[in-house]
Amino acid sequence: MHAHRKAQMGIKMKRLLYLTTWDFSDGASSGITNKIKAQMKAFESYGFLVDYTCISNGKTILCKDGQSVSLGRVGKFRKLAANFYLTKRLKQENYDYIYSRYGLADVFYLKLLKIFAKKNAKIVVEIPSYPYDKECMPGIVWWMLYALDKACRRKLGLYVNRIATYSEDKYIFNIPTINIYNGIDFSTVKIREPMEPEPMDGIHLIAVAAFAKWHGYDRLLVGLGEYYSKAPQRRVIFHLVGDGAVRKEYEEIVSKYNIQPYVIFHGMKFGKELDELYNLCDIGVENLGFHRSGIYHESTLKSREYGAKGLPFITSCIVDGFNDAEFVLKFQPNENSIDVEKIVMFYDLMYNGVKKEKIASDIRKLAEQKCSMKQVIEPIVNYYQE
Repeated sequence: MHAHRKAQMGIKMKRLLYLTTWDFSDGASSGITNKIKAQMKAFESYGFLVDYTCISNGKTILCKDGQSVSLGRVGKFRKLAANFYLTKRLKQENYDYIYSRYGLADVFYLKLLKIFAKKNAKIVVEIPSYPYDKECMPGIVWWMLYALDKACRRKLGLYVNRIATYSEDKYIFNIPTINIYNGIDFSTVKIREPMEPEPMDGIHLIAVAAFAKWHGYDRLLVGLGEYYSKAPQRRVIFHLVGDGAVRKEYEEIVSKYNIQPYVIFHGMKFGKELDELYNLCDIGVENLGFHRSGIYHESTLKSREYGAKGLPFITSCIVDGFNDAEFVLKFQPNENSIDVEKIVMFYDLMYNGVKKEKIASDIRKLAEQKCSMKQVIEPIVNYYQE
């Protein structure tokens, strides 16, 4: 029976607000939007009645009882403006539980948390990556937002009961943590249907992301330049799917090393077109530059999506759930170029004499055991129900 139907019939429901200022209309980061929706679906599967907030099409949105209401337009200071509107609207609401995806602290965010703490709601704040100070983007607006965050986050402990983190920290901002994995809704990810290209077709790598400095794909591009300077016999083709601030830097590296035939910038791809690229490619490229943000232990959505697709991948981090998996090739978290010969050897080790369909199926099964969203949310639910 649907949660809203139960509420209408007078059955007592556990009311939860998923508090976020994430932009649900941002196509470049649709993976995180899907993750948030999967979390809400998982909470509902445990019997919670879930309302949520977000930004969409430049407006602050409150979705209550399945109905979306616009609270006001946001401008350049998007999260700040959204939290301002939310403080005015949500002070009249009552929730038993708050789950908030952290998007930097500000005075209005603190006011929001204070409103619900006074009403005795149990408040859990999820910090997607920690530490995060080095992730500040260039520009005065970002500098101001991070400066405001540093001033405000010291007061989070007045209102927040627990921090949910993918790191191994036991306390963040002097608040006890709940250590969790990242997860996805596997029902929304179609397993890849691998192609069996001719041996001379080459080895296809894929990276799907909103490109940023901490992805570290420049390390692989330089590695490809060095690889092809030696006139190798094996072709390695790198497919970059997405866009972002560092794309121009990537294109300059490709031009410098004259590796245009081996690096393909696809731009944003979704649905069937993205599935077809996953079917073509043999190895995923996960974060190779998280050390630039001071992060060495990660639980990214991308590693989960590659796992759900049934795709082996490379990374420079310790990956929650997959740390000892044979389908993960790890490089050192430093500024050295990536040794492409090792990727070729990894490909041969993974696919030698084994059907690619079986490899994909085996990886998917392991990933589902480790990272289904309902399993990931369980520690949060257990805390709420203590």
